[in-house]
Amino acid sequence: MTIPYSPLLPTRTYAVLGTGALGGFYGARLQQSGAEVHFLLRSDYEYVREHGLKVESPDGNFILSQVYAYQNAIDMPACDVVIVALKTTQNDLLPELLPPVLKQQGIVLVLQMV
Repeated sequence: MTIPYSPLLPTRTYAVLGTGALGGFYGARLQQSGAEVHFLLRSDYEYVREHGLKVESPDGNFILSQVYAYQNAIDMPACDVVIVALKTTQNDLLPELLPPVLKQQGIVLVLQMV
């Protein structure tokens, strides 16, 4: 399923904190639709920088060959929407991770599994 891009929609920038199964999938779908998405990665950073972000889905597999990938939140730009897709056991990191990536009037979307 591909979300059609519409130039009539306002342009927003997105940050994904936790580029695992949930954050990677939804962030990749946003980028596929034409959105500017910035991904925070930890252990997979080098792989994604070299090979792109691979998504396997019942709706079809795809690879984003070029992504904005970061190892540290402080290096990411402030974004309009921050998707929190960390494991809930890492929520103690949010006071450190959120401030640099969230614009003053930005919103946070929490997308976590317990």
